[in-house]
Amino acid sequence: MLMKAYDIEHIGIAVEKPIEMANWYRDTLGFNIKFSAEDEEKGVAFLGDGSDRVMLELGKVPDVLPLTKGMSHHLQLHIALKSDDPDREAEFLVSKAAKFVEKCPIRMPGENLRVPSDPWGNTIQLVKRSVKR
Repeated sequence: MLMKAYDIEHIGIAVEKPIEMANWYRDTLGFNIKFSAEDEEKGVAFLGDGSDRVMLELGKVPDVLPLTKGMSHHLQLHIALKSDDPDREAEFLVSKAAKFVEKCPIRMPGENLRVPSDPWGNTIQLVKRSVKR
């Protein structure tokens, strides 16, 4: 029996340069940096999208490989963002040092999903759904 329905507080990703990456997400995607700290060995940044419902944690910890070092395909983990125009927004991200990966191979009729990666190789999915979920 389920004791309680939980809310997602944050999703964490091990990265190489959390503060640099957080600044790119702020400057390029409009995320809010809620908290950040870094020293020579470790660092962390918590980002919000303005809704304050779920945060993205970017963290560097000694002896923990960045996620991109162990990925073989972009669908293993991605940050999905709602988009009114995935084609235009993918072009914008590429102009800001992102790399275009592909049109998402898994989609429903009428959906538009584009997959760029940020400058560090973390996958972003730009999603326009034909039906709200």
